[in-house]
Amino acid sequence: AQAKLEKILAFAEKRGSIRNDDIEKLLHVSDATAARYLATLVKNGALERAGAPGHARYELSASKKRQVLP
Repeated sequence: AQAKLEKILAFAEKRGSIRNDDIEKLLHVSDATAARYLATLVKNGALERAGAPGHARYELSASKKRQVLP
């Protein structure tokens, strides 16, 4: 599962923001599994969630962006 979480973070870094649907397609997983992965990354502080339920977008957290940038 850790490899999949890292793949999500790399995808978020490349795209700027991602949605649950993006993760379903990227990893070929169900809606519930994609939501669980995203929730884990939000809980760990790697991603921030924005938007209303059903229209949520996820972006790298400010602290994660600082780790990625030189």
